[in-house]
Parts: sequence; C-alpha cells; structure tokens
Amino acid sequence: MSLFKAGRKQHEKFNRKRSKSGPKVSIVPSKTSRRNDDDEDIDSDEELEKEQNKQAEIDDEVAALETTQDKRIRLAKQYLRQVQEEEQERDDYADESDLASGMARTLKHSFLSATGKIHRTLGGKYTGFELDKAVSFHWKKQRLSPTCCVLSADDAFLYVGCKSGWVVRWDVKSKQRTSYFQAPKNSIQSITVSHDMKYLVVADGTEEIKVLDGISLVLQNTLKGHSNTVTGVVFRLNSYELFSCSADRTVKVWSLDEMVYIETLYGHQSQISGIDALTLERIVTSGGMDQSLRIWKVAEESQLVFNSIAEDFSAVKFVSNDLFVSGSVEGSFSLWSSGKKKPLHHIKLAHGQQDAGHPNWISAVGVLSNSDIVASGSCDGTVRVWKLTNKRNTIHPLLQIPVAGFVNAIEFTSDGQFLVVAVGQEHRLGRWWTLKNTKNHVLLIPLSIEL
Repeated sequence: MSLFKAGRKQHEKFNRKRSKSGPKVSIVPSKTSRRNDDDEDIDSDEELEKEQNKQAEIDDEVAALETTQDKRIRLAKQYLRQVQEEEQERDDYADESDLASGMARTLKHSFLSATGKIHRTLGGKYTGFELDKAVSFHWKKQRLSPTCCVLSADDAFLYVGCKSGWVVRWDVKSKQRTSYFQAPKNSIQSITVSHDMKYLVVADGTEEIKVLDGISLVLQNTLKGHSNTVTGVVFRLNSYELFSCSADRTVKVWSLDEMVYIETLYGHQSQISGIDALTLERIVTSGGMDQSLRIWKVAEESQLVFNSIAEDFSAVKFVSNDLFVSGSVEGSFSLWSSGKKKPLHHIKLAHGQQDAGHPNWISAVGVLSNSDIVASGSCDGTVRVWKLTNKRNTIHPLLQIPVAGFVNAIEFTSDGQFLVVAVGQEHRLGRWWTLKNTKNHVLLIPLSIEL
C-alpha cells in the first residue's frame, strides 16, 4: 500500500463539505433625533456614553463584514505592534536600528517555532525527579478515575476530566479549584483549551462537543455532527481551529471563530482512539483496531497512512511537525517520521507484561513539543521518560518514575520542569479490571533539570 494517499477514492479521501453561504449582515444607518431649543440639556457624560455605544455598534458592523484575508492582515499588524512594544520595554533607550534588529530576531524565532524547525535538546540536562515534592490534585466529586488533563499555555491552570463526568479547573500555584463543569452520567473522553483560555472544549461521552468558557467553565455552545461518541478533541496551536475524532471513524474540522462546522475527513476503518495537532493545519490520528496511524494534510486534501506494524494503536502525539510517537495495545512504543512508512524506532513491550502473552498496553503518551523528550505510561507502576538520540531517530531510556495505577494522560509543562500525570484505578476507556489500592488523582511531579 502506498504511503501517500490522495485523490477521490471512497473511504480514503477528504470529503470537504464547506459551507457555501456565510452569515448575512445588514447595516442599518443610525437614526438621529432633533432637539428643540427648549429641551433640557443632556449631561456631557451621557453624550459621551451614547457616542461610545454608536462607535461600538459601527465597530461590530465592520467586524462582521471583515473578510478572512482582512482579518489575517489585521491580526498580523496587531502582532507586529505587540512585538514592537515588547522590544521597546526591554530597552527603553534602543534606537530604531536596534529595535528593528530585535523585532527581526523575535519574528524569526516565532516562525521557526511555528514550523517546528527549532529543536530543544534537553535529554542530557535531566538528572532525576523529586517525587517527594509532587503535588496531588484531587476533588471528592471526581470520585472515579481521571481520564484526561491539559495545561493552559502559560502553565498557570490545569484542567482535569474524569469518568464521573466532572471537569475541574485548578490554579496550579495556589492549588485551588477555580471552576468546574458537570456532564451528567457521562465519562469525559477528552478536553482541550485554546491558547488564550477563551474556550475549553469537552468530549463528554456523547456524539456532541461542548464548548465552555475557558475561565468560568460555563457552557457557551454545542457542536453537533458526529454520529457516535466523540473520542478526542484538539486545537491547532494559536488558533480557534478545532479538530475532533469519533467512534464513527471520522475526523471533523470546526472553526470556533464562527462556531461552525467546516469539513469531514474519511479514511479510518474503526473507532479513532487518539488525535493531536501542532501549529500547521495537519492532524495525526491513531485508528485503534484498524491498525493504522494517519497524518491528515487538511489544506492539501491528502493523507499519509502508516500501517507497517500490525498492532492496535491506542495513543499518538506529535513531537514536531514531522515526528510523532505512538503507543499500542500490544505494549509497543514507536517513533515515526512523516517521510517514512516504517517507524524510525520500535520498542516492543516497552512497559513489560503482566504474564506471558499479556503485555501492558500503552495507555498514554506525552511529549515536550519540539524537543528530544517524550514519555509513556501504562499500568505497570512506572511512567517512563525517554530521550530521542542519534539525530532524533532513536528512543533511549532516561527516567523511570514510580506511579501506581493506570496512567491515563501525560503532559509536560512548556519549560520541561514538571511532568503532569493523570492516574487512576481504571483504564480511561473501560472497566476491565480495577487497581483498588490506587488513588484517583493528578500528580504534578518536579523534574530535576540543569537549564
């Protein structure tokens, strides 16, 4: 089977179903009223408020008429102003040439980061971990196993979903709950937060997607379109473009700018078990029992299919725009490149086995984006942190952190100094067996690193 698949074949193509009509916008001219000479004088504050309200209405009308290209230009100018202000704050006495050089360096760094061309080499800087200083996040209403977690872009807030249907937002520094949301009688499957915490998106065990306010966790909208349980949701970084996967074997693309459905992507032959995205309009998914991983190039309407290993993939994460790792039910941990059909490195029984013929399957994988650090979790009582060596072509053991229970989610803080592990008595996808002596909680584990 060819690695690169494109075209119009059934079940192996993108079925782009873009909306043909946009919202209709009408501009109504404001009405003016005349005042007689004998009318009472209007207070100046009241006049100012009316003028501000009129201006706000005009701004709203202009925003509604703004095209996609206009919006991109406006946001680009806004970003340039922000970069200029930040450079000016760093050096109040900088002349124009120094300011321009600083902006150029910042813009170059941002571009390289967005395209995944900056790789942080941290594997040689880790010296251990401090499990005795780990912080435990647990709320009694989240009485069943945590299934997913996600950090805000600034690492200040932690969102946790669990099998009992609760989503909680924690302030990491104060260790206090700030808000919560309940999905009655449903297990939370997946959560993702936008870069600015404007939205928290929740897959709540139904075929619908809940869009919450990222701070208050108040329901804002419900996205409908999947025909079976939504199993994963993820934002494209620094955007409101949302990707979702489902037990209906499809991936859907949404725009939360307008709260609209964009298109459906077909190809997987079984329930999709994992999904991830970075800055590019590119998605990686694991197909569960169809024994394939896929990279979807949304803009190009094509997909890459990776099926050289006959295993049921349970989890997948991008390391960079071209590298990704996967974990399987058969217990293997693999590193892949988008340019090769076979994995760069494949570790069988990465977390051992319960007994002969019964491997500990990989229930979660985590990555420190655009670096050489990755992690995997199972139910063997150990979270394993790995480093990518040999020009990021080989997986090498780095740390083994004792964590009892089913590891259902793994996250790194953006600076790599902490590891977040959602651990529970049960696997996130089922209740096949229970580790009764395990606590349902999320651990924030300090890592010893020489920066």
